[in-house]
Amino acid sequence: MDGAHGPLRQTEPAPAEPTLAKRRGIYREYAAPGALVGHVECLWRHQLPEGTAAPIAVVPDGCVDILWSRHGLAVAGPDRVAAFPVFAPGTDIIGLRFRPGIAASFLHTSLSQIIGAVVPLDAFWGPAARKLETRIEDAPDAVHRAEMLTEAVLERLPAVSPPSGDIAATLAHLRQSHGSSDNNPIRALATITGTSERTLRRRCHEHFGYGAKTLDRILRLQRFLGACQRDPSATLGLLALDAGYADQAHLSREARQLTSLSPAEIRRQLVGDRRAA
Repeated sequence: MDGAHGPLRQTEPAPAEPTLAKRRGIYREYAAPGALVGHVECLWRHQLPEGTAAPIAVVPDGCVDILWSRHGLAVAGPDRVAAFPVFAPGTDIIGLRFRPGIAASFLHTSLSQIIGAVVPLDAFWGPAARKLETRIEDAPDAVHRAEMLTEAVLERLPAVSPPSGDIAATLAHLRQSHGSSDNNPIRALATITGTSERTLRRRCHEHFGYGAKTLDRILRLQRFLGACQRDPSATLGLLALDAGYADQAHLSREARQLTSLSPAEIRRQLVGDRRAA
C-alpha cells in the first residue's frame, strides 16, 4: 500500500488499465531489523516520477502500512480490492508494512474499522505520532526517516500483545491449503483451531479486517503475482493452477474483481520482456 493523507482511496470506478503501483517510478523494499522480523514484512520507499500523473493500482495484499509523505504520517488500512490513489508527480513515500494479522495489536483497533481507508497515525498513537511526524519531517534524508519510523515501532513492541494462536493458524492454513474450492473456510478453520465459527469470524475481522474467505482470495492473488515473476514463460492456465485457482477462467474473474486488470495485463506489467515468445 502506498500513500498518505489526502485523496488516496478513490470511490469512482477504476481507470482503464492503471499501472501496478510497484511498477510506477522507483519502488524498493528493505528488510526489517531482527527484533521486528516476526511483525514487519518490510520497510519500503516509493519515489514517483516527475511529469504527468498517471493512474496506479495498489493491489490488496492482506497487510497494513504506516507511511510518511509530505502530507505527514498515516496508516493505510487493509483493502478488499485494489485502491487507486492519486499522487502528485515526484511524491516520495517511506513506509513500514506489517505482516498480515499483526497491525491491530500495534494500533489497538479492529482493522475492520479502517478497511480501504487512510487514517492519520495520531488517531491511533496520539501525541506520540505528532512528535514522530515532526522529527521525521526534519530528518535530512529517507534513510533517517525510515530509521525513525522503525525505532518508533520497536519502542512499542514490549507493550504489544500478539494475536491469538488461531489467527496465526488461520493464516498458515490458508497459505498452505490453496483452498480455492472451499466456499466456507471458516468451518474448516474452526475445526482445525478448536475455535467456534463465530469467535473465529470475529477475530478474523479484527486482525485481518475481513473474513477468511476474502483473505483466501487475496492470498491466492498474491500467489499468482509471485508465480508470474518466478516463471514468466508459463501459460496463464498453468499459472492459475500453480496459484490455486480452479482454472484460467476462475483466475480471470478474480483478477478483474480484485484489481480491475486482466491476468495477461498483470503478467505483462510484472515480467515485461522476460516472457519467452
